[in-house]
Amino acid sequence: MTSSEATTDRPRMSPYEAKAWTELDEFWQRKASRRSLPPKAEQAKDAAVARIKEAATATRGYISAVTPQPVKDIGGIVIDRALEPTAEAALGLIEWVTETVQEFSDPEAIYAHHRDQGRPVASLTDLRELDLEDLDEVTRGFVWRCRTTGVVEGAALGLITFVPIAGSVAAIGLDLIIMHALSTAIATRAAHAYGLDPAGDAGRNHLDRMIRKAWTAQAPKAGTVKGARDAFVEGAGRVRWSDKFRNDHRIAAAVEKLLKQVSNGQHIPIEKVVAKMPAIAVVTSAGINGTVLGSLAKTSVRYSQTIHLAQKHNLALPPNLT
Repeated sequence: MTSSEATTDRPRMSPYEAKAWTELDEFWQRKASRRSLPPKAEQAKDAAVARIKEAATATRGYISAVTPQPVKDIGGIVIDRALEPTAEAALGLIEWVTETVQEFSDPEAIYAHHRDQGRPVASLTDLRELDLEDLDEVTRGFVWRCRTTGVVEGAALGLITFVPIAGSVAAIGLDLIIMHALSTAIATRAAHAYGLDPAGDAGRNHLDRMIRKAWTAQAPKAGTVKGARDAFVEGAGRVRWSDKFRNDHRIAAAVEKLLKQVSNGQHIPIEKVVAKMPAIAVVTSAGINGTVLGSLAKTSVRYSQTIHLAQKHNLALPPNLT
């Protein structure tokens, strides 16, 4: 770091921070080099994101009230006794996700960690004075935890979609709302970990970018889960295939084709394909949600590290962050 990069009243960059800054610069260069969407695709994505965000504008605190009540209070409709364990298990997982959202939104656990290490931390301002190496302690394992949370949440909502009650289709919309809350909470935790205020300009801009990124991946997943559920419902009780069923439920037709390929062209009973629809929904929802939240957590940590170092040492931000 040259003398022009820092003023005399700023702390000198430690070797750990200097190495991290180089790695962060390379990270953002790779991000900037990726090809952007064509203009028409970008416009379509923006329109879809805007519609989804209109349906879930609250980003903090509300999730404990919203989540799991829409599923628990289904207007008095009784769940079949055989499915009660499935519903209870899924609801338990969602409640765990709810607790995670609230934990990630509160910086007190971060302050407590540093106080346990002998650092006098009581506010975000205190965190800004610490070395990056100390701050990184809080986010070790963070990406893995976020990815796991996404897998759990996606699997739970994918499972609830197949419980034959009035609210089952609404589980798809509930998944979008919970993902919105999780995305916001993850970006908020990453900001807090490095002394940034999520409500400030830098924090708010990043939150908007991360939520937009998370929503971009939701539409294909929602379509697949709904398609699998529709095939499951329409295929229940059927004993033979029909051209109309195959045309109406492309997911079931694709699974039938795949099973024929691995069984050397043998006839595949429709009930065998229909029975696999819940697994497809669960795997799809869990896989995409885990990938989205893991990627979001990684980018949020990198962003917060970059802003922390740039502000602490008066460094210029990478071009794609200005």
